[in-house]
Amino acid sequence: MAKKNSGLRVGGYIVRPLGLVLIGILVVALIAVGVMLIIRLVGSSYEPDVTQQKPVVAVVTQTPDVNPAALQETPAPTPAVTPTPAPTPVPTPSLRSATIRSLGEIAVMPNLLDSSRTETSYDFTPMFDYIQDVVGNADFTVGDIEGPMDTRPESAFSGKDPMNTPPQIMLAMRSAGVDMLTLANDHALDMLFDGLLKTIENCKQAGGSGGMKYAGAAASQAEKDSPNIVEINGINVAFLNYTSTLNGKEKSSSSDALKFGVNLVTKSSNVKADVQKAREAGADVVIAYASWGDMLSAKPNEEQEMMSKAMVAAGVDVIIGFNPHTVQPAYWLPGKLDDGTPHKTLCLLATGNFLSDVRKEGFDCGLIFEFTIQETEDGKFEIANPVYVPTWVWRYEKEGGSGYEYRVLAVGEWLEERPDGMSDADYARLKAVWTEVQDAMSKGNAGAKALAN
Repeated sequence: MAKKNSGLRVGGYIVRPLGLVLIGILVVALIAVGVMLIIRLVGSSYEPDVTQQKPVVAVVTQTPDVNPAALQETPAPTPAVTPTPAPTPVPTPSLRSATIRSLGEIAVMPNLLDSSRTETSYDFTPMFDYIQDVVGNADFTVGDIEGPMDTRPESAFSGKDPMNTPPQIMLAMRSAGVDMLTLANDHALDMLFDGLLKTIENCKQAGGSGGMKYAGAAASQAEKDSPNIVEINGINVAFLNYTSTLNGKEKSSSSDALKFGVNLVTKSSNVKADVQKAREAGADVVIAYASWGDMLSAKPNEEQEMMSKAMVAAGVDVIIGFNPHTVQPAYWLPGKLDDGTPHKTLCLLATGNFLSDVRKEGFDCGLIFEFTIQETEDGKFEIANPVYVPTWVWRYEKEGGSGYEYRVLAVGEWLEERPDGMSDADYARLKAVWTEVQDAMSKGNAGAKALAN
């Protein structure tokens, strides 16, 4: 029997055990070499082709040409930029303006004086109940009281010549919004010069701190020489006040009365010099109040014409007249200054009565005159928008018939509905005043319009 050959037969060959061992060793060696190659490749500095990878949104999409090697470096932080603060805008200053109101004349006559009496003093406040909001409806309000307010022990209040008035009238006026009184009028020296000095003292003490401002009178030469300038909404306004007559009382008064006490335009005052002094002291606008004209006359006289021309030539910007006790119209008065510069002045010839006991038609009424001081683009000032509020004094009997009550009314406020207790006759008169005052004002060229309040 033939011997069986040992080993692995492959095709026609027989691989002996020793050959199998060698083959196994060779296979193991090949595997080891393969593993070493793989390990070497994995641990090498192989750099991937970034073009075959998905882009990193935060960097690659913004810089597609970036060097792949740079992706392995931490970028230096961007230094914080301190924002430069925007400059604070400088606001464009608005143009300044101020409204001025001027009341009609106040003449405290006997019946009116009696109406104001209390057990121990005088109270005029109720007379302003219906009008106080109208009086103070401006940046500055000026009023006129005919006559002194002399409270010396030897002085008395009578409501007639001499027309001495209780200073309590100032408290009512101040409460209603009046800022200044004009003291230069034909009754200024009714209590002679000492009475005028007491009037000035009472003005300074009226209503507490600051008192009541005044124009047209002075207690000393130094005061007369000092321009009377009031700052209103940042505008320097000079106030002048003159009277054309003192009813002859200057002849019985101290010489100081004309030297510096009261501005009598024909003897103790120089309008041109006063205006120049005010301008040099910084006045932007000059307003002059004038007691002039014929009493109880609706027509201006030659004196008013001459005085107004002198004021226009001196450079006065606004003239407010009183004394006739009735309304006279308002005009724009053209003129020229000494250097030839054209100058236009607003002039109201007469205000009429604000508060009195006169019941005659045309003299039981008056107006509150208003104008605006307006700054222009070139830094100058002009007078604009003249308007007025027709007023009427409503007089009616007190309960029990022991005298009268007085109420000043802004006529336009009551055209549709009368105040409680007003009679038909009084209501008809109130409506007539609305027309009468407008008719009087229509004779002027100022184009002033009537206001209800």
